[in-house]
Amino acid sequence: MIVKTDVLIIGAGGAGARAAIEASKNEKLRILLLNQGPLGRSGLTSMANGGMQWVSHPEDSFEDHFRDVVRIGCYLNEQNLVECLAREAPERAEELIAWGAKVFMEGGRLFFTDPRGSGASHPRGHYIPGVTYMAALKGELERHENIFIREDSLATCLFADEGRVIGASVLDIRTGEVLAVQSKAVVLAAGGLGELFPHSSNTPFGLRGHASGMGYALAYHAGAELIDMEMVQFTGQQLYPPWLLGNPALLSIMCGGEYRNALGNEYMKLPQPRDVIQRLAYREIKEGRGTPRGGVYIDLSVSPLPSAEIERQLQKALGGDIARERWNLIKAMSVDDPDPKHWKVEFTPGGAHFFMGGVRINERCETNLYGLFAAGEVAGGVHGANRMGGNALTDIVVFGRRAGKYAAEYASWAEWIAPDQGLVRQENERLHGFFRPDGVSGRAIRDRIGSFMAEYMGVARTEDEMKKALSEIASLKAELPRLRAPGGKRFNLGWVEAIEVPYMLDVAEMMTLSALSRRESRGAHFREDFPDTDPRWLKHTRVRKAGTAMQVDTAPVTITTLNPGG
Repeated sequence: MIVKTDVLIIGAGGAGARAAIEASKNEKLRILLLNQGPLGRSGLTSMANGGMQWVSHPEDSFEDHFRDVVRIGCYLNEQNLVECLAREAPERAEELIAWGAKVFMEGGRLFFTDPRGSGASHPRGHYIPGVTYMAALKGELERHENIFIREDSLATCLFADEGRVIGASVLDIRTGEVLAVQSKAVVLAAGGLGELFPHSSNTPFGLRGHASGMGYALAYHAGAELIDMEMVQFTGQQLYPPWLLGNPALLSIMCGGEYRNALGNEYMKLPQPRDVIQRLAYREIKEGRGTPRGGVYIDLSVSPLPSAEIERQLQKALGGDIARERWNLIKAMSVDDPDPKHWKVEFTPGGAHFFMGGVRINERCETNLYGLFAAGEVAGGVHGANRMGGNALTDIVVFGRRAGKYAAEYASWAEWIAPDQGLVRQENERLHGFFRPDGVSGRAIRDRIGSFMAEYMGVARTEDEMKKALSEIASLKAELPRLRAPGGKRFNLGWVEAIEVPYMLDVAEMMTLSALSRRESRGAHFREDFPDTDPRWLKHTRVRKAGTAMQVDTAPVTITTLNPGG
């Protein structure tokens, strides 16, 4: 079956939804929005705790927001993109609120999170919980009659013709039908790659956030350039108690807890960037000052706040009244002592949280391929080597809007090009080839990917360990001809996993080769064999497809106004 649309948007989280809204302002265009699950009830945006940065404090400025993002990003940011982020954030936030997103207020004024948590120079963090964020976008999507939404749909490859992307192959998960979508422009907004690691905020309680990294692989195989594929942000994995708060750092930032090792000694004070928090915890554990579970503590018993205030701050961190049921669950699961003043929360470094690398874009969200645009976590360059807390939800609406605007402009004049029918048949045959009588399951390979990525590509890396990761990747790729999808075609998540796994291995290889290439430590990329930041490495790693080979080289960083040390 062939479907025609002017603009195809892959991913309907914050970036994809905002792109669709903007593109639909040209009422002559047909916009097709794909989502791997139910709109507004799946994906990473709806899971977000809700921290969002924009300039609203009287002492703050766009220039300070820009400087903070570049400084925390260790100057690896594309500064032209950061300028867009800082200047356009207030207008995008005001839109969301006008569309119905709930922002926290105190005393009739905007509530600001503690700037120590993000490293901001001024109070700039606001709270718009992800569930209301997505509800506002969903409501706005429904107002536009030229937006057509397909839920439970998975893009399996991009069709390209002489340097131009002209559509995609799409699996309808509900029916098992494979569609060929012909489009003038494609916006890639497929999210991140946390599912490559066994512990991730992208998969709370084992729930999937559709963060398999497929978007990066789709772009790569179509011929797009990707940058900084080594830059994974970790925020720690909670070990005990068995309830999930999200980012463990909130216990210190908002509740006054102290970072302490198993000996009871405080080993770190805020403010610290997220990468430093992870490395210092890693050092304590490696040097023998960790807990029997292999963690360290955030100790709330030493907080200067009384129990009632700690509880109030924790409820804020979870979304206030919006997440009351989640808070009640946390209290019920804290069976040893429901008083948070007595809690010592144990965590270990390495829970994958966010990915700073991705498809290389310019201010118009254009890639090096005509007709392909990218926005959100799948796009690289905005956050450099380390994302500053609170800027992900800002990023997705700023660049989601830009991607939709410029994709629509492109589609308004671009000519239709039909995908080659031979390629369409080839992709259809590839997808149905997973139905074989015996073989290895996608789940088994996914589990092995998570195991070696955690061991060899986590918070601290070495050349020897990364070479072991490459060996594991090669071994698993050799098993792909036996990859099998069990059962039938309708709503077969085993088939979805079989489709995702080869792409996950491609992404793991991009990440590992890029990390091997960068012979320094910078931001979230820490190498024990090269522990210092080398000014000669102020450049992007770049991944491109060269025939059947994966090519890794470097590309210059765009510096507009702020030089290191400036």
